[in-house]
Amino acid sequence: MDTQRKTEDRLVRQALRGSAEAFCELVERKQGAILREMTSLLRSASDAQDVVQEAFLTAYLKLDRLGPPYNFGGWVRQIALNKARNLLTRGPRMVPVREDRIADTSDDPAGILEEEPADRVRMAVEALSGLSHRLRETARLYYLEGRCQKSIARRLDIPVGTVKSRLWEGRRRLRKEVGEMSEEVGNVRTESVVPDIEITEVPGEEMKVESRGPGLYFGTVLEVGHSERCRFFDYPGGVLTLTVGTRVVRKVEVCGEECFEVLVEHADCEPAEPNVLDYFRPTEEGYLWVMRVTADASYPSTTFMAGAEELFPGSYSSEGGADYLARVVRLKVGDTDYGRCLAVFWGTEGGTPAESFYTSEGRQVLHRRYVGPEAPKSENYSYPNLEGGQTRMHEDRKYRLWYDTVLTPLGGTGE
Repeated sequence: MDTQRKTEDRLVRQALRGSAEAFCELVERKQGAILREMTSLLRSASDAQDVVQEAFLTAYLKLDRLGPPYNFGGWVRQIALNKARNLLTRGPRMVPVREDRIADTSDDPAGILEEEPADRVRMAVEALSGLSHRLRETARLYYLEGRCQKSIARRLDIPVGTVKSRLWEGRRRLRKEVGEMSEEVGNVRTESVVPDIEITEVPGEEMKVESRGPGLYFGTVLEVGHSERCRFFDYPGGVLTLTVGTRVVRKVEVCGEECFEVLVEHADCEPAEPNVLDYFRPTEEGYLWVMRVTADASYPSTTFMAGAEELFPGSYSSEGGADYLARVVRLKVGDTDYGRCLAVFWGTEGGTPAESFYTSEGRQVLHRRYVGPEAPKSENYSYPNLEGGQTRMHEDRKYRLWYDTVLTPLGGTGE
């Protein structure tokens, strides 16, 4: 591999890990040649600039789809060619570019890249993550997952007209946000995009953890007063799609047995999900999920009890178990270094396995969900759309990362 290809490969890898500076350098290296080619093809300098800027924005949003050998230049050139051909087939436009983009839902979300494409691309992604959860989820499904408006309407259980109006409103707000952000350097919304996640293998080491709760957002620490926040980041894009708060409210008696009552509150999700009360009973084998009550202003109450109980193991070991594999890693999420953790891989039989990361103290801090080629079709994920992102191999099957859940304690006696 020559020096130029090595440099491009390194920059792409850094950009995939979240480096905006690396992506800016890629833009600076490639935009000149692509702009000249698009100008020759379109016979219009302004149209060529629009196409190139849209192409780099698309490349930034979908960078996780670019796999080895990371031919970024050829990839973004093809994106620009496709956009140029689409422009040519539409024929001459009768209104200014910005007004045309307001009406045309097939264009990029921001439509505001001009003389500083790399900086404007980064601003557009930050602005996307800062939209309200309804606008953000509609834009994410359209621009990042590539779904049509009818598919989005089915997924969110809303009319197609509502999808169109949300896309229009989202583009309007993105243009406004990016315009303001260009005057305020450093306006980054880290809460709405996945934090940097570093997982380092620790081969040859053994580890066993005693879990402190059933895991995920059911209450990863069962101690009265403990509360935590779970943020779900969906791929491609790693954009926030759901926030869940959990709080261990009290101990109560259910069917003659003492259980922990856990309040689960949903926010920032589309379609909306109800709040619930979960009830868990610690046993020698683990944590038994004995009942769920669903009730709020918009949803009917439902309850399930014996016969639908589920057991969550009370401990995990690097030696593995009957239904899971485990390995020792070092984990860092954002600015938090968790040190040695146990990564537990489970659930392959359903085609959407998960990997849960436990600290040495037994608290789950990260949960990853994957999609395999044999997974049943679902409105919630698309295996082809996850191509180019992070993967996990198991028994010669490649599983693609679907979402990350980052769990953060909010206080209480559990810490």
